[in-house]
Amino acid sequence: MSRRAEMDRPSHILLLTPTYPPMLGGGARYAHALASQLANQGQRVTVLTTDVIEEPQLWRRRSNAPSMETTEAGVRVVRCRATGLLGGQRALMAWRAAMILTSALPGDQSRPLMRMSRLVPNVPDIESVLARLDPPDLIHAFNLSWEWPAVAGWRWARKHGIPFCLTPFTHLGVGTDDRVARNNTMDHQRTMMRTAAAVFALTDVERRGLNRYGIPRNQIHVIGGGTEPLPAEAISPDEVMAQFKIEPPLALYIGRLSPDKGALDAARAALLMHERGHKITLGLVGHSTPEIEAFRERLDKGDRDIIRPLGVVDEATKHALLEASCMLVLPSRVDSFGIVFLEAWMHRKPVIGANAGGIPGLVENGRDGLLVEYGDIPALADAMERLLSEPNLAASLGEAGHAKTVSHYTWDAVCQRTLAVYRAALDNSPFSP
Repeated sequence: MSRRAEMDRPSHILLLTPTYPPMLGGGARYAHALASQLANQGQRVTVLTTDVIEEPQLWRRRSNAPSMETTEAGVRVVRCRATGLLGGQRALMAWRAAMILTSALPGDQSRPLMRMSRLVPNVPDIESVLARLDPPDLIHAFNLSWEWPAVAGWRWARKHGIPFCLTPFTHLGVGTDDRVARNNTMDHQRTMMRTAAAVFALTDVERRGLNRYGIPRNQIHVIGGGTEPLPAEAISPDEVMAQFKIEPPLALYIGRLSPDKGALDAARAALLMHERGHKITLGLVGHSTPEIEAFRERLDKGDRDIIRPLGVVDEATKHALLEASCMLVLPSRVDSFGIVFLEAWMHRKPVIGANAGGIPGLVENGRDGLLVEYGDIPALADAMERLLSEPNLAASLGEAGHAKTVSHYTWDAVCQRTLAVYRAALDNSPFSP
């Protein structure tokens, strides 16, 4: 019996991911959604991940602890302690800079870089835990920004001769010399992609970018991302606006409040709109950062009321805010996809993104959203003003996004596309869609 035929029966799929819920973030949510869908399709699924539930735990020094195992909705989840680095975030950034410099040396530096990747993140027990697991039929790793779990899985797969697939979540920034791109395309990362049975890209933009970095086109499969149906029991928009004491119109930003994600750009654009005489409140949903806190501290009270950090909210509150909003604004250069765009489109809301990373592969400028150049504050303010002043355009963009989401970007569709590539990888045959 071929391995493809075996895939039609329950197979053991091992997913390796640096983060997993309850950790927030697109990568964690993506791995969780795919694991759940695979289990629903009758596959045996093990997730090997870390115990991180807040981003600083990826670098903050902690003592080691035994791995923990749970079963969640039919998925076996094994969590290893991420122990951080002595020196915390500064030490991690210095280590990452040293890796980028090493990759820039002549020749292929994959071997030393794979050793260095053990600290990104520092998960000392992952290899020993991996060796104790029941042997999987296929390994699927995620996220080359925090690649040590992927490196450990790649090594194990090569040692045991089983297929290795990779979803890199490649952040290509705004050009090949962008520091964001350098963080995801070092020698060892490209080696893993070149030797993988399959590389899963989220958009055609990511596929073209990876191909420029030497990853064969026939190894790269555009899988996309997905979103869930809207929650049945939602908080009313009026209720959530009253809860946060916000007067419409509301522009919403969802994501970590970091400069690379565009939080400061969105804030500056909202303030520029007020200078131009356009009333709007910008709601910032997500973990705060020192940069956004320092920015707000410099504002007077009137301007501070325009920029409203709302913190981390639950799913019901998030969807109520989306329903209450007039647009989603995410001018990021570090998103390989942007599931929050799909969530906004499920509410038929127009979106604004940056012409950077993978966002142009999802948002079609003028068809289902608007794109501006990353860092161009006046252009971002212009786009926000346009959606406010042209309600028919805003409505048509939101409707087009909704239609695209329900036809192509459900988790069931993502799972079916993934399974098709798994079958080809298990059978060691060329993939044909």
